[in-house]
Amino acid sequence: MRKNFQWTLLFLIIAATGFSQCNIHPYIQENYEFDAKLLALRDIISNPTDPDHFNPFVPEARFTPYLEKLSAIYENSINSPIVDSLFNEFQIHVNQEYNYPLELKTIGFSVDTNVSWVEDFKNTGVSGIPELDNLMSEYQFTISEFFDLSTCGCTIFLIVTDIEFLNLNAIIDDFIGIPDFNFAEIYHNIFELRFNYTGIPYYISGQPVEVSDIVIDQDIFTFSLYSGDCPALCMYRISWNIQVSENCEITVLNTSENKELGFYIYPNPASEIIKIKGITSEILACKIYSLEGKLLKSFRSKSKEAIDVSEYRSGIYFLEITTSEGTKQVEKFIKK
Repeated sequence: MRKNFQWTLLFLIIAATGFSQCNIHPYIQENYEFDAKLLALRDIISNPTDPDHFNPFVPEARFTPYLEKLSAIYENSINSPIVDSLFNEFQIHVNQEYNYPLELKTIGFSVDTNVSWVEDFKNTGVSGIPELDNLMSEYQFTISEFFDLSTCGCTIFLIVTDIEFLNLNAIIDDFIGIPDFNFAEIYHNIFELRFNYTGIPYYISGQPVEVSDIVIDQDIFTFSLYSGDCPALCMYRISWNIQVSENCEITVLNTSENKELGFYIYPNPASEIIKIKGITSEILACKIYSLEGKLLKSFRSKSKEAIDVSEYRSGIYFLEITTSEGTKQVEKFIKK
């Protein structure tokens, strides 16, 4: 009787702990750890109250759950040909640039050229300014390029970290506060990373796929392929939605075949105004978000109306549109 009780107790302990997490498959560990970190960083940056929002490093505990859920999908317990194709034929990965740009390497800042320490910094990478030198050392930055601009009498420095994965949003304020700096900002020049599709040749609406991405909404993973003038704005998309339960069971929810994207923004980049094209239904709400996920403006607009963006500083923003048909779409625009 005592032995049976011990086995029952052991089973309950395993049921309560051992099956609450998915195993991490070696293939996912090797090929999708970077993707998992990007997914975790998207969450961290989008929420200013996130406990890791100001953490320069993404803790392992934040990206491990994504590795586990991706492993559950990869292991494909339901033997779905669709699921197999996501990793084998299509090789879909998280896109670092297209939907949610995440710069991990470069910061740019401006200093008046006649500031005493500028020449030493150009030549040695050491300024003599403790705040700057400590940041350069702690986060392994080196000077990538610098430009002397006569128009402003200033020098622009681009510095790059040797750390593989760094949350620059957590440290940019430290650079902004350095004496003698005119400005400091994360340097988003990662356009070439948009074209991350490496799978089999595949066409959507007659256009070759160039871009892939994985987006998560609660327990639903959306794997997407994009085609159609992707150097500007990808016009076509096909998506597969996979739900992953807490017990690591997967369900293929639906496939969105050859879906033409609902709208696009022009001009993009823009300096004063943007316009919306491609929406046929009534617009119920428009929202503009910063790159960090902060809601900047909420309003209602007709598709042909110009939207004034002149008040925003240069950078990347997101426009969210909700229509009378209940659809919601988010598109990125760049303010010059």
